[in-house]
Amino acid sequence: MRAHVRKLLQDTHDRLLAKMQSEALPLIISAPHAQTKIPEVFRKRIDLGEYEIWQMSDPFSDETCEHPHAFAIEIGKNHRTLGDFNRDKSAKNLFPTHDFYGRKIWRAKCELTDREKQDLLDEFWTSYRKKLKKHFRALVKTGAKKILFVDHHNTAIDHPIKGGEYAPPIIIGNFGEHKTGEEIDIPTTASKKTMKVFQAKLEKNLPSLTIEINKIYRGDSILRFVRDEIRPLFPGVKIQAVILEYNLNFIWNPLTHRRDRVAQKKLTTGINTAITELCEELI
Repeated sequence: MRAHVRKLLQDTHDRLLAKMQSEALPLIISAPHAQTKIPEVFRKRIDLGEYEIWQMSDPFSDETCEHPHAFAIEIGKNHRTLGDFNRDKSAKNLFPTHDFYGRKIWRAKCELTDREKQDLLDEFWTSYRKKLKKHFRALVKTGAKKILFVDHHNTAIDHPIKGGEYAPPIIIGNFGEHKTGEEIDIPTTASKKTMKVFQAKLEKNLPSLTIEINKIYRGDSILRFVRDEIRPLFPGVKIQAVILEYNLNFIWNPLTHRRDRVAQKKLTTGINTAITELCEELI
């Protein structure tokens, strides 16, 4: 009986999923830094407090990335202190020793061992990319000839980021030139036209915010993965990949430690509407 019920539930789930995907946009979304918690086996070895650990993630990005018509959404399950798996395996800071504010992460003699690092890489770095590849394969099988991929992030502006600069309200990136999105030193992950259209759609739907192209953040490891390893698998499909980074402090007050759900809903709706309009223009 239990096996029969499980099969009915699975069949229902599969039918609903198939229906949703048949009505979906050619859109795949990724939120690799959404995890805010650390397993207890590691937590007791970390010198940061709970709020400091929370700060080292992209809080609420698992909610703000939710698009009602996305074909697939992949959300990271690994906390950044246990490996920033939106970095290449060769990156020096793949396993960080300090947080964004310069605070030491690990207690003395409690750092990750080489074996633990490898296990975490196998479980999260590799599997995340395999899941993304699976989503692309499934979407291409539906007949999609154009696909938009959005890598979704946020960052607080109570600390400087790259080069001591502070992030603008919203950044979109494609590894191209600042302001234009034009290809300069390395291949871009989305066309110049796509970047300008996306910027215009975001400005229309979030008129009070400044939208910068390739300002500070131009791209990331996952965009490179899509460009270098996924695109070649589907030569007949035009895949456009963009990083989106918004200011966390639009929805989180660092003074009161409270979330503004009204602002979060408005921000999410504005981003989603812009993405939908961009998809419709690309199709």
